[in-house]
Amino acid sequence: MRNILTVDVEDWYHICDIEHILPHSSWDRCESRILTYVEKILTLFSRFNVKATFFILGYAAERTPDVVKMIHSEGHEIASHGYGHVQVYKQEKDEFLRDLLQSKDIIEGIIRSDRGRVIGYRAPEWSICKGKRDSFWALDLLAQNGFIYDSSIAPLHFIGIPNAPRTPYTLSTPYGEIREFPPLVMRSPLGNLPVGGGWGLRIFPYQSIRRTVDRLNRLGHPALIFCHPSDFDALPPKIALPWIKRFVCYGKIKTTEERMIRLLNDFKFASIQEVLVA
Repeated sequence: MRNILTVDVEDWYHICDIEHILPHSSWDRCESRILTYVEKILTLFSRFNVKATFFILGYAAERTPDVVKMIHSEGHEIASHGYGHVQVYKQEKDEFLRDLLQSKDIIEGIIRSDRGRVIGYRAPEWSICKGKRDSFWALDLLAQNGFIYDSSIAPLHFIGIPNAPRTPYTLSTPYGEIREFPPLVMRSPLGNLPVGGGWGLRIFPYQSIRRTVDRLNRLGHPALIFCHPSDFDALPPKIALPWIKRFVCYGKIKTTEERMIRLLNDFKFASIQEVLVA
């Protein structure tokens, strides 16, 4: 069973809901650290001879195109993370479409190759939702504009859609079907827990995460793991974040590489594109 390995390619300052602390207008003045830590991730993946899907933020691609070229030259899949790192439910449909296509055009313009077509999307902060934060309409626009799969719906209570499937599934839209790839979650009495990446991968016991992956694999399903370049930055620039944001971004940050190495040792991984064509 091949599990799914993904990376959200964004810089250390691309944090949702901190516009009052670090407005988008200040991004161009922030130090870019993305190249260093994408190189670190690529070296790690090369060591294990594994390919991944890199969801690249359009702004990051535009500011540091060499990152896109480097990832592409290593044979990894390139997908879109939107352009401006704004949650989908905060955008109107026309704003979302503009953000989506701007990212796609920038990335494809950098790659310029037969295998450079962008067919996958991941929303910032898993922000395709239902209910009060309804943005499920985004799937129609993705399918309409040639996207084959999405990875934006987290089966979690505090973010995403809590009763969404925990394994890959197919959704129907007026423009055809689209495949959905949710992140790994672990069942608990408190509901699903986010163990597939970020703070959850760093905080929860590794053996519990490993058992969750094993359980899915025995049922014939891949587990989806994700990381960010900033997860590998043990000494990020100082920024006055609220405590919950500090915890999410930096809690046990030094364990990221160790956790990723253990997963790569214990399981087989592939990109989403490789899983789709298998």
